[in-house]
Amino acid sequence: MRSPIVAAAAALAAISVPAAAQDYDAVPLDEPTMDDRALSGMAGELRDPVRQREMALMLQTMTEVLLDLPIAPLAQAAADMAGERAEDIDPDLTLRKVAPDAGRVSEEVAVVVPRAMQAMGGLAEGLSDMAPALRDMADRLRDALPRD
Repeated sequence: MRSPIVAAAAALAAISVPAAAQDYDAVPLDEPTMDDRALSGMAGELRDPVRQREMALMLQTMTEVLLDLPIAPLAQAAADMAGERAEDIDPDLTLRKVAPDAGRVSEEVAVVVPRAMQAMGGLAEGLSDMAPALRDMADRLRDALPRD
């Protein structure tokens, strides 16, 4: 379950760092930019226990709905695309029926989502705190590298 957390954190970093680095010449280094404040606000939102519970409940509900959707049309389409003849597929076939242990997924979502949001909030807060130092480092690199 750690892989999705790492992927989400990497995506957050990939989105946040370039945004925080934009137009750094226009703002004094000791003054927070709008991007810094937005990142800080996002960190607070991600670390909010009420927001975490809401998100976990929403994703848990979506997981339960997906587990109970009929998959016969999907299985039929997959067989058709593969050029195979699908055997008689139970029209009431669901993921829950195919994999009875799949019901545990929604329980795990309820536990993992708040943890993941807490971790991403910490990452966003750290990036927000690091933004001035990163801008300073970019200035020093720009001055140190040859202009050619």
